[in-house]
Amino acid sequence: MDDLRAALAHLNEELGQLKEATATSLEGLRAETSQVGGRISQLRGIAAGTFDGIGQLRRDLVAARASAEYEQAFEDPEPLVTIRIPTYVRSKLLVERALPSIVRQTYQNFEVIVVGDGCTNDTAERIAEFGDPRVRFVNLPYRYPYPEDPEHRWFVAGAPGVNVGTELANGTWLAMLNDDDEFEPHHLQLLLDTARSTRSEMVYGNILVRRPPPQSDQVLARYPPVMGWFGFQAAIFMSALRRFEFSTRSWLLDEPSDWNLCRRMIETGVRIGYVDRVVTTYYPSKLWELDRPGG
Repeated sequence: MDDLRAALAHLNEELGQLKEATATSLEGLRAETSQVGGRISQLRGIAAGTFDGIGQLRRDLVAARASAEYEQAFEDPEPLVTIRIPTYVRSKLLVERALPSIVRQTYQNFEVIVVGDGCTNDTAERIAEFGDPRVRFVNLPYRYPYPEDPEHRWFVAGAPGVNVGTELANGTWLAMLNDDDEFEPHHLQLLLDTARSTRSEMVYGNILVRRPPPQSDQVLARYPPVMGWFGFQAAIFMSALRRFEFSTRSWLLDEPSDWNLCRRMIETGVRIGYVDRVVTTYYPSKLWELDRPGG
């Protein structure tokens, strides 16, 4: 019995030593992990500084502010607004939700440029049947080669189409809408009035996130802009800033393309205004059944 007690005591002592050594090792591992994480963050920041081209964008902003197009955005009593919509295979939602919400706007001096990401369905036919001459459709010859990772692909999906829409835009102001979401009727008028009264170069409002029952809806409302609480479908900015494009590589920085663009505007010094009202309703595609080919 004494031998057993001695063996157990020795075993407990060894377990204590092992526990202490393990705790020390874990603490060291945590410290090393924290250091690595901090270094990765620093390297990402360094990469972003080069990747984003902030210096060139600042020069572009200075040039834009000196242009006639810049002053026209504030002085024209009824400026044309170009609404860009990237799309792929959601023709039904496009013509039954997105486009009708634009036509219902209280501000009617707009054009809509729908850019297909290599659409192979009936998008062109449905837009033609919609019958509004202010809406035109341009289809890219092939789908953009997005990243294979689903999250990275979601970060930049539609960015090429928005950029093409910007190139084709005739408007003094630029807006955008996803093909399965909708504007509130006052969207354009409210954002335009706010931009002009405050001489803001970009203005945004709140987003209502519509979720399928029994989930609750949510309003995204933050100022100044914060990642996860901002989207360009709730914003307008002057076309004099058209050099501020949507990045197709922002996934390398672990950022959605619209937040990447907003962050670049912030760092460049774009004058950003805000209105505390819902201007856009967003239907997260991950939660709702998507409109697929033939739908």
